[in-house]
Amino acid sequence: MTAPPGLQAEDRPDFERALHQALRTAKIREALRRKGATGDADIQRLRSQALVESEAIATAAAPEYAAYLRQRTAAAMSPSTAPAAPALSASAAPSPAGAPSSPAGAPSPAAGVRGLLPALAVLAPALAGVSAAAFLLLGGLLKLLHSQRELADALLTAGLTSATIAAVTLAAGVACLLATAVRHRTSAPDQHPRSQRHPYTHPPHVGRRDDAAVATARDAWLRALLHRGILPFLHDRLKMSQKPSRINQKSEKGST
Repeated sequence: MTAPPGLQAEDRPDFERALHQALRTAKIREALRRKGATGDADIQRLRSQALVESEAIATAAAPEYAAYLRQRTAAAMSPSTAPAAPALSASAAPSPAGAPSSPAGAPSPAAGVRGLLPALAVLAPALAGVSAAAFLLLGGLLKLLHSQRELADALLTAGLTSATIAAVTLAAGVACLLATAVRHRTSAPDQHPRSQRHPYTHPPHVGRRDDAAVATARDAWLRALLHRGILPFLHDRLKMSQKPSRINQKSEKGST
């Protein structure tokens, strides 16, 4: 047979609370009154004796205490929640079989193209407009000077073409910016995936079940400690303290 587990240091406050409860029970109070010892000094003496014999008293509830320790150890070893599963972003999603995977943190080619389109939508009309203004200005000057008429016509044609390109690219850029704004506005509520908003955890009843099992085992140990250990010890000590007084009473009656 294995020896019963000794009372651990973190459980001594529970022992002291159970002892305090036992000293306040009606039976112990009545026994103290019959003895004629109702002062705090007698209660403190009983309490000190019980604390000295705490290990011996605890052995009366050794099975319940061992079960309580097992439940507490199991609850401490089993985590109440699992680590949150990392959400896969668009760039970190697994690539199809055979496709080269981009390194972590590197922007994908599609993301680079999407980032380049707004810049082109702004730069292309500006460059085309500047070119159109330069070609039209040079062509007009050459035509006014009546020199290099063919070059002036070519510059004016290039200027008109650049102006047309500027107008078309400006309209396309405005349409692209409007479409991007609408897309961002509609996708703003769903920019955080469900896996990121609600990371996976164990069901909440798992932790509560472990805590309830530990609390049940603790209550069973404290009841057994109170009724099978502390109260019998206090009654025995009160009976032992009453025997000398009875012997003295008998000797006094015999002498009279």
